[in-house]
Amino acid sequence: MLNIIRRQLERGWVFLAAVGLVLAGFEMVLCAVVGSVDTATAFSQISQFAPPALRAMLEQNLAGGSPAAMLAFGWNHPVAHALLSAVAITLAARAIAGEVENGAIELVMAQPVSRARYFAAHLLFGIGALAAMLLAGLAGTALGQRVWGLEAFGVSRLAALFLNALLLQLAVYGITLVFSEFGREAGRVALGGVLVAVISFLVNAVATLWSKAAFVKPWSLHSWFEPRDILIQGELAGSSVLVLAVVAGAAIGAAFARFARRDLP
Repeated sequence: MLNIIRRQLERGWVFLAAVGLVLAGFEMVLCAVVGSVDTATAFSQISQFAPPALRAMLEQNLAGGSPAAMLAFGWNHPVAHALLSAVAITLAARAIAGEVENGAIELVMAQPVSRARYFAAHLLFGIGALAAMLLAGLAGTALGQRVWGLEAFGVSRLAALFLNALLLQLAVYGITLVFSEFGREAGRVALGGVLVAVISFLVNAVATLWSKAAFVKPWSLHSWFEPRDILIQGELAGSSVLVLAVVAGAAIGAAFARFARRDLP
């Protein structure tokens, strides 16, 4: 199993290192911007001239334009979501469909390795990679706050954000892994994962901005990720942990059940 994990690391360390550096850099740059601008005044001026829909979005996400709210929004920004989801989707697409596509899975499974150990190796690598990306981003936030003299969020709040974000990305990973179990081309599987992530993000955005669409909000994975509540109020809802954990667990379980019965290649 360690050999499988090592092979995945050798294959993807450049991609993972790049994503980690970009995410950490993005969070640090946001700290630099917040530390050098009067965010409350800027928010007030923008809100005065913004259209009602944009004003509602700003108020929902930026909570008056305080420095803490701006930094919390950095974790709900499309850039942060795109980087983390790219890792979750890429690794899940490669795990089965990608290995079938390049013929490597036949060679691996010809060795004395059970399907359960093969699956577990990819799952552990995926969890570890996502955790490493999140730690890099959180380090960027913590270091940025220290360098630019911003009030620190504290270890407990950063840990809660880590858990919430990890569960969200594991849900995306698990759903993509289900697609991977039925696919033979990593590109097509990844496209399915991208569609799930994008639709979930857009449904949450639309439901937040348009009251008539609020009823669909709970059906979006991203609606269960609330960095503002965690970082500003110090509250991580148990329902968010439960829903994302159930979705991730169910998807990963379904993927393994399919893999155990699937003909290879």
